[in-house]
Amino acid sequence: MTTTTGRRLPVPASNDVNDVIGQLEPGDYCGPISGYSGDKPAVFFRLPDGSGIRHVVSPPHVFTEQPDGSLQIRESILAENGWHGYLDAGHIWRQL
Repeated sequence: MTTTTGRRLPVPASNDVNDVIGQLEPGDYCGPISGYSGDKPAVFFRLPDGSGIRHVVSPPHVFTEQPDGSLQIRESILAENGWHGYLDAGHIWRQL
C-alpha cells in the first residue's frame, strides 16, 4: 500500500471548478462543489499518479470534513486507469 499527501484547494468564489482545475497538482482536490452532477455535490481531484482530473459525487461517496480542514472520502475510489484507494483525513491518499 502506498500513500501520498495532497492539498485541498478552496472552492472558487464562482463555484466553477474550471477556475481551479489548472492548479490541481497530483494528490490535490477541491470541493464539494454543487451544480456539476445535478443535485449531487462533487469533489474534483488529480490522482496521486498525476493522471487526469476526475471527480466523485455524494452519494454514493461520503465526504466528511475533518477538524484540520481536510476531507475524508468513503467509499473507495476506483479510477478507469486502475488506481484504487481512499482519501483519508490529513489529505492522505491511500492506494490499495
